[in-house]
Amino acid sequence: MANIILVAGATGGTGQQIVGKLKSAGYAVRVLVRDAAKARDLFGDAVEYAVGNTLDPATLAPAVMGVHAVVCATGTRTPVGDDRPERVDYEGVQNLAQAARAAGVQRFILISSAMVTHSEHPLNNFGRVLDWKLKGENAVRERGLAYTIIRPGGLTDQSGGMAGIQIDQGDKISGIISRNDVAAAVCHALDNISTYHTTFEIVNTPGDPHPLDRAEYWQTLFAALKPD
Repeated sequence: MANIILVAGATGGTGQQIVGKLKSAGYAVRVLVRDAAKARDLFGDAVEYAVGNTLDPATLAPAVMGVHAVVCATGTRTPVGDDRPERVDYEGVQNLAQAARAAGVQRFILISSAMVTHSEHPLNNFGRVLDWKLKGENAVRERGLAYTIIRPGGLTDQSGGMAGIQIDQGDKISGIISRNDVAAAVCHALDNISTYHTTFEIVNTPGDPHPLDRAEYWQTLFAALKPD
């Protein structure tokens, strides 16, 4: 199977960072986008383009064909309408996971959110987004994929590697984390068996800058993970 990674949600802030990290690590990247011309303004000829939409299952089979893994970094910016959380964070994620499974793609990484199991959290006032993200997580788990579900804290645009990293499980921690650090976690988790069938939260912590792209650093963090 070709060493191609499909990134859904590639034009978003976190998605762009993920694409950049994967390219730097030597992966071939295919991006799932609604508008290839618009996406070319971001990525040029550095990636392959698959025109489709996670809300339209018929467009997903060509997108996942022949890929090594799928990274889903989709998210909504509106609490209502066609792109509301129920559709994007649940139905779209479910559709993409199902398409991956049908195509024989085993590896699937989902960017979710910290606090998804805390329905009383104020973020849930945004179209019950946490509830729907949790349902999206469960849809991935139920597909029998070698999944990793990453739950970042509040996302920032700070440079990666500027603070410490804390990884935990059980949805007990909250905080903030740079999108660049999340992208580094995705890249290092991709082929790390310690992250298979796991769900974990990730936030920045006060402390010295960390070696963002050093595999040994991430291996130490991932080694403590327990499967779901």
